[in-house]
Amino acid sequence: MLSITVSNRRKKNETNRALICFFNEKTGKYEVIKENVLPDNLIDTKKYKPFGCYPKGEFLFVANYNKLIKLDKKGNYIDYKNLNGFENPHQIIITTDVKCFTNTENDLIELTYKNKNYTIDLKTLDNVVNDIEIDSHHVNSLCLYDNKIFFCLHNRGTKPSQYFHIDLTTEKIKYICDYGFCSHNCEIEGDFLYTLSTRTGCLACINWKTGKGWETKLVDRKDYFLRGLVITKNHFIIGVSLTDTNANNGNSQILFVDRETKEIVNRYDIEGYNSVNDIRQI
Repeated sequence: MLSITVSNRRKKNETNRALICFFNEKTGKYEVIKENVLPDNLIDTKKYKPFGCYPKGEFLFVANYNKLIKLDKKGNYIDYKNLNGFENPHQIIITTDVKCFTNTENDLIELTYKNKNYTIDLKTLDNVVNDIEIDSHHVNSLCLYDNKIFFCLHNRGTKPSQYFHIDLTTEKIKYICDYGFCSHNCEIEGDFLYTLSTRTGCLACINWKTGKGWETKLVDRKDYFLRGLVITKNHFIIGVSLTDTNANNGNSQILFVDRETKEIVNRYDIEGYNSVNDIRQI
């Protein structure tokens, strides 16, 4: 089962918006849980944007603008906490030892590891510190692997996207490489980092130790953009949203890309929604 956050770009005055979508990757069937499961004080027309989602045990957490909403795995509301000082968080990680959140609009990563708190100011990183023309590097992606947190700086198309990891043991941050433009996601398997170069419509694989790899084009960026990536034994499962100019001309989709051939073997519409924000396996 997948948890997917979906929304509608360029649609005003939408009522009963989506909170979370449960997608059965074996059948392609899905169920959208809407905001009416929430108490009234969590339904805010200006500050409602479910984005990052993450499973922990019997629960599912959803970052919604400046709040962290806790659901069960059927989409029933449990409770919430305020994310003070946050604006527009994207991906999140929540485990027993690690809580990590992209504070995307404020150019920060907020990390708690074994009850020790860190705030990482992305403007101070090597390879980034001289980017005085960029107000926000738009950090949007997190992956926990081998006691490291990998993350991606989108960079808003001003320069190639950049990849780093935080070593939770040594507390050191290491630059990996530049790749793609307006990229999303950084899923890790062994020595390989998988990501989406959204502006060019490509899925890529990078050896995060050597910086070498491959890419394959999946969509035309004029009409679609890629965001949301899950890796299974046989497939790359990828979210496809409609661009601003195409937002009213169809639905967002979930693509299944064969790992051997790199070809799209299935695609499923998420009817009524033009954007996929995040995908996690639960």
